Amino acid sequence: MIKNIIYFLCMCMCMAWNAHAQNKHETKFSQRLHVGDKVPQLNHSQVLFKSAKDIQLHSNDQVVLLDFFDTFCTACIASLPKLQKLQDELKENLQIVMVTWQDKATIEKFWKSNAFIRENKIQLPVIYGDTLLRQFFPHMGVPHVAWLFRGYVQAVTFSEFINRDNILKLSNEGSIALPLKWDFDDVTFIKDIETKNLLGEVKLTGFQDGRPTQSYKHELDSVSGLYRTSIINQSILGAYMTVWSQIKKPTFILRPDRIEWLVVDSSRFDYEVSSQTSNVWLAKHGICYERLDKHPRNPIEQARLVLCDLDRFLNIKVYWAKKMRKVWALKGTFHKADKMVTGNKISSSDFLAFGIDMQNKYPIVIDLVNVKESFVLPKYKNLQELNKGLSNYGLQIVEEQREIDVLVFEEVK
Repeated sequence: MIKNIIYFLCMCMCMAWNAHAQNKHETKFSQRLHVGDKVPQLNHSQVLFKSAKDIQLHSNDQVVLLDFFDTFCTACIASLPKLQKLQDELKENLQIVMVTWQDKATIEKFWKSNAFIRENKIQLPVIYGDTLLRQFFPHMGVPHVAWLFRGYVQAVTFSEFINRDNILKLSNEGSIALPLKWDFDDVTFIKDIETKNLLGEVKLTGFQDGRPTQSYKHELDSVSGLYRTSIINQSILGAYMTVWSQIKKPTFILRPDRIEWLVVDSSRFDYEVSSQTSNVWLAKHGICYERLDKHPRNPIEQARLVLCDLDRFLNIKVYWAKKMRKVWALKGTFHKADKMVTGNKISSSDFLAFGIDMQNKYPIVIDLVNVKESFVLPKYKNLQELNKGLSNYGLQIVEEQREIDVLVFEEVK
């Protein structure tokens, strides 16, 4: 009887906490405007580089883009010439308004002192010291773009979706469908699932609009009592890598030459540099995986189960295999340098291998010496110069063919 009373009190406390958490979540976004909502009438007095009266969020003739940014965001600043060019070309159809939380003095100083801003003649209006628009369009990362037309919210996106075609489509047709940028984990996502008699569920979908990207996550959900494993809006390659990392921590960079594609079209598995940006590509090819079950497992066992699910639903086999590749093998017997050496300090031999692989300009580096002492290397442009620096420590890199671990993606016929 006492046990039942304690259980009942605990349940009440949990229900109260969950209600509080949900109310807090809902209050946080209580002023959020969704796609299709009407934008309130606003008066903006804190405007730079244009008269405040010229900013009309309810324009019937122009697409209005609210581009949230700050001066710490390199991607935001890098996109300004593109935005200025679109504004100049489509001035009859478009009004771009930059929005920042930073104060007037900070923005004025940045615009005056930054050579990139001056060289590209950026004259877009800036709403500074903003607190209200951020509540209407909450976000964690910038750039963050709200699309308005005729006084209504038409889209909320990443900045990569700003282009001439999308602007003219909205201007000419009055509406547009673009992937939603939403930076917050939806804590109420699981509440709609009927869990009373659910023993397990596995779901694999394409890109889910409005959900922030998330790597592998496995946790016990306190509301449903189910173990939830999820990967949200990742590339197929990214999904496999984040799961494999639960089984064995990676000791090298998965460069393109460490992957073997036995598939018809590898471009749907991972983002490649092309005319598309990463977020545009992800909206087409990203996947979401979710598993719910009542059984606790150790992390490796759970990760292997997820790999089986992915293989089955994607109709592929993904596995590690030994393959011959051209490599740079780091060999020798390490000793202290006989003379003073100037250059970059390297903390260990595996750190050197990692650094060379990061450049993706040379063959894969295989560390055969496993030196844990630090040493100094002068700058190098090729293997000959690198080996000259390594010779001070009794080391050298030899280019040769070796079997290495390669991740194979094979379609099941």
